[in-house]
Amino acid sequence: MKKLIHFLTLTVAIVTFSFTAHTEPVVTDGLVSYWTFDRQDITGDTVKDVWGKNDGKIVGAPKIVAGQVKEALEFDGSDDYVNLTNLGDFGSQVGASTFEAWVKTGFKKDWTTLFKVLDAGCNMAWAIDVNRSAKAGFPFAEDIVHYYARQKSAAGCNDIAVEIEFALSDGKWHHVVFAIEDAGEPKVSLYMDGEAQEVIVEPEKKLDTFIPFVEPVYIGAANNRGNVERFFPGTIDEVRIYERPLTADEVTRNFESKIGLGVEPTEKLPIVWGFLKTAL
Repeated sequence: MKKLIHFLTLTVAIVTFSFTAHTEPVVTDGLVSYWTFDRQDITGDTVKDVWGKNDGKIVGAPKIVAGQVKEALEFDGSDDYVNLTNLGDFGSQVGASTFEAWVKTGFKKDWTTLFKVLDAGCNMAWAIDVNRSAKAGFPFAEDIVHYYARQKSAAGCNDIAVEIEFALSDGKWHHVVFAIEDAGEPKVSLYMDGEAQEVIVEPEKKLDTFIPFVEPVYIGAANNRGNVERFFPGTIDEVRIYERPLTADEVTRNFESKIGLGVEPTEKLPIVWGFLKTAL
């Protein structure tokens, strides 16, 4: 009997550890906005910002499908996107920031855009392009992910533009994180599936005091000076932006989290405890 009790106690401990490792909520320190794309957070064409006050507007007819965490939005690549019409003054904070999302796509025929805002003038921008390289006039380049922030400042037009080699368009879920450490002396950190990535193109410049972008950010397409283009054919889930860079440990925590903000009850644990009590 004692051996059975010890065995069941060990089983409970293992189940508890495994459950806790996957049910830790995402990081909220510095979180500005969070769009889950879950069915319960979508009403009509409005996508609720479950953390801030920056609700998005659905354009087109993306489908609600199974996501990495609960549900997600599947974009058709022709006219679907989410317009983040109100991001407050975040345009002035993009120099120190994190963009994070879960993404799934198998599209490799051309380069496309995960998210982008591009203003007039000095091409003030904040974006991630997939299968695109900045070399030789922005050609299509399979398995290249291009990240950039570009802002007009008191000193002129400054930018951060970096690229990594990663097979994002393989039809599988991938966790994408783009973090900028500091507006004065920029340091870019890029993570895919919880792992830091080596930058292969890095024309970084010192950023200055930003003039905020005035165009809204698009998710699932590019906002190019008010024109929509480069529609994203694939599924997007768990979009979050922070007003600071996440650390490597925080990226890992968000990558491993399966519950978003809240803790969901486990079904297995009460069953094990019930069996243990019966054995006693």
